[in-house]
Amino acid sequence: MIDHNDVDNLPLFKSLNAKTRAAIAQSAFQRDLPAGHSLVIEGMPAEFGYFILRGHVRVLRMSMDGRVQVMARLGEGSPLNFISLLVDDRHNRASIETLTPVRLLTLDAAAFDRLLTTYPDFSALLLRSFAQRIAHMSDLAANLSLYTVRARLAQFLMSLADQPPIAGGWTQDEIAAQIGTVRDVVGRLLREFETEGLITRHRQKITLLDRGKLEMTANGQDA
Repeated sequence: MIDHNDVDNLPLFKSLNAKTRAAIAQSAFQRDLPAGHSLVIEGMPAEFGYFILRGHVRVLRMSMDGRVQVMARLGEGSPLNFISLLVDDRHNRASIETLTPVRLLTLDAAAFDRLLTTYPDFSALLLRSFAQRIAHMSDLAANLSLYTVRARLAQFLMSLADQPPIAGGWTQDEIAAQIGTVRDVVGRLLREFETEGLITRHRQKITLLDRGKLEMTANGQDA
């Protein structure tokens, strides 16, 4: 059983009625994990779903030749691995690694099934969350055909600047996976942006110097 305050204070659960929040608290348990822990391994049986109470994780998939694609970086309130519990074969669709120490609200498969069938507002909450992720993926797919890699990188950098700093920074491989290109292209374009005075870099930290010009680049309005 998890602390009721952790459930009541999670912004994602504010739309749930008190009875549903109490049922979640009674069904769930807490997991505390260090940074660098493999929480979920792609292809293994899906046994648990999670909500992040504290910390950050990254969701990734790996090809047979060892190439990694980072699908998302997620923080407080985000649901994890529930799609794997909903598909027929109940196998993990991706791997999840902790970027920071994390505290997780954990539901086993049986508890998840009970909540899903007994509490409609819990089901609606998950549907809204999944819809937001699908919308995000649709936007990414559209950008691949509508914008150049240079424009997509500018869009990504502005989006990154508008978000709270996240542990671990972003490697060029991860940026490449996010915008649909390869590491060498990302490296070349970042050097171009520096030369043009749009950004500055220090290790994995990127600072925007000229947001106006970067917005033009993001909209495909530069040369």
